[in-house]
Amino acid sequence: MIEEHVHFNSDGLKLEGVLSYDENTVNPPSMLLCSPHPHLGGDMENNVITALGNVLAEKGFATLRFNYRGVGSSESRLYNIAEVYEYWEEILNNDDCSDAIVDAASAIDYLESTVGTNRLFITGYSFGAIVAMMLSVKNENIKAFAAISTPFGRFDPALLSGCKKPKMFICADNDFASSIDDVEKGMLNVSEPKILDVIESCDHFYIDREIEIADKVLDFFDSNNTK
Repeated sequence: MIEEHVHFNSDGLKLEGVLSYDENTVNPPSMLLCSPHPHLGGDMENNVITALGNVLAEKGFATLRFNYRGVGSSESRLYNIAEVYEYWEEILNNDDCSDAIVDAASAIDYLESTVGTNRLFITGYSFGAIVAMMLSVKNENIKAFAAISTPFGRFDPALLSGCKKPKMFICADNDFASSIDDVEKGMLNVSEPKILDVIESCDHFYIDREIEIADKVLDFFDSNNTK
């Protein structure tokens, strides 16, 4: 497996990412991975995001995990750490994903220009799940998406009521992001086709369960990876 540290432009800012792929795979499907909120372990080195990137790349996908603006070495228009912290705290409090969606859309543009495939998929974790879902609704090129630990109480699931793309939702049975009741209620507003997979004896961070999560996501996308 090859890992390349890459950079791409988003809204005039230079963002960093890691592109992973099997050099022996010709015309691989591409996968964008959207991290959690930066105040909740949300960068491209997150344990779940890294496991997804590695497992899917080893199985023939070209994966891109990246840092949102102001995270890691990704540029920001703010001048110090305190301002960046306040910026992301305001996003968390207001459930405003607009800048993150712009960054993710730019990451997709980079993937499409680099990998050159029309088989495009996306996976998001926690805050990143909302980013992935919103972008999936907007971008016709995204064939299917997976959402891990979706915070159902923080967005209107009616957003997905008309989305006919294959959708997978993974949550833990002890996940602070959403209770099982919130997940089940939210799923009622999500159109088919959809899959809900509840991981038992687990919390939001999926410690020591990362490969299990990645394998589930891989199986889902493999089943939707039409030529």
